[in-house]
This record gives sequence, C-alpha cells and structure tokens, in this order.
Amino acid sequence: MSYAFPDDIQKRLAARLSDGGVYQNEDDVLRDAMDALDQLEQDRLAAWNERNRLAVEQSRQGVSKPLDDQRVLTRLRERLANEGIFD
Repeated sequence: MSYAFPDDIQKRLAARLSDGGVYQNEDDVLRDAMDALDQLEQDRLAAWNERNRLAVEQSRQGVSKPLDDQRVLTRLRERLANEGIFD
C-alpha cells in the first residue's frame, strides 16, 4: 500500500531513518509505531477494566451509591448553558 504522509509525519520518519539507528526503512518505523499504539490501547483497556472492577466491587460492598440521573442531567444542562452551548 502506498500512502503520502503529511509533511510533519514525513519529517519525523526521515529523522528516524537518518540517525542511523534501529530503523532501515519506513515500514520498520511504522511497525514499531503500530506496536506502540496497540500496547497503549491494551493498557487503556486494562486500566478501564480495573476501574470498572473496582466500581462493581465498591457497589457490592455498599461503598458507592447509585448515580442520580436527573441530577447529572441538570448539572450538565447548567454547565452547557453557562458555556453558551445550550439554552
């Protein structure tokens, strides 16, 4: 697949290739970048799952209380109105 990179990305790719380091070509750089992105997504999902697990556990223990939907919506509407987004 051929792709024309935006100038800023092309410059960053060229810099990675010109330093004589690990990368031999753009594919190597992009492969590492995609691996890093995959890892970031996995880390975010793991953190979300952990927060969710803790929330469920706290709910079972009675430590947390149910969300008041109407209160949340009221606060959201007030905030949006204060920012001039919602009347």
